[in-house]
Amino acid sequence: MNRLVLGLGAKRHLLDTKQGFLLIDDGPLCDLFLERFKRAKEFNPHKHSFNPLKGIDYKKAREFAAVVYGNEGKDTLTVRNGKRALTRLLLSGSDRLDKLTVPKKADDGALEALAMVDDILLSPVMRKVLCEPQNFAFRHGNPPSSIVARVNRAELGEHDALLLGALLVFQFKGQVIIPDFGFYARDFHASLIREKRLAVGVNSLSELTPKMRQLCMMMEDKTGDRCAYEDAEALARYEGLSPQTVGWNDFMKEMMR
Repeated sequence: MNRLVLGLGAKRHLLDTKQGFLLIDDGPLCDLFLERFKRAKEFNPHKHSFNPLKGIDYKKAREFAAVVYGNEGKDTLTVRNGKRALTRLLLSGSDRLDKLTVPKKADDGALEALAMVDDILLSPVMRKVLCEPQNFAFRHGNPPSSIVARVNRAELGEHDALLLGALLVFQFKGQVIIPDFGFYARDFHASLIREKRLAVGVNSLSELTPKMRQLCMMMEDKTGDRCAYEDAEALARYEGLSPQTVGWNDFMKEMMR
């Protein structure tokens, strides 16, 4: 189920879910989920590891490359070549990220792609999570496993937290819950929205790109809690309310309280 909650009070609304979810957060919400869902497993990047190349296909390889290269310069020839080369590397048959290699006469794109992977693995935490023997399983039954991923941005740094969050999403096939979507949102999340399995909290719509903002506002289940006036106004318009009517004013007060 897709869900959008706007405003500073968004997180508490996301507790309303069912078993079979992946929560990515770093605050008290993790403890609340673990208390409410007794069968949920906690993912700790200092203890657990998984292999992102296990069962990787073209779609996941493309998404991995897109996250690694990020949004900066995404339309340049260098970045396009790098993404293509990294996708090929990920699909080359290597069984671990730290075992990726390129031919001796590799072109600049392949060398750049390998350097991007080496940059990721400079992080001791990321190397442990992605290269040590797998000790954390993602069950894809019915329902899939419920996972609380405690990804502490202040501790890991924003670069590692963003990448780890994305890779966890790639491994999981159930409901994904991201309370701080303003930080984690990337183009590949559009596929989760199409599959109707993304629930997010956003402090303000201004945190999202125009494309992602539109996709989120098209979610049928959306509400606000202590949100900004401009966001409350956007929600009111999607509800079909007319400005300066009693219904409009009451709705705005409810969203901004």
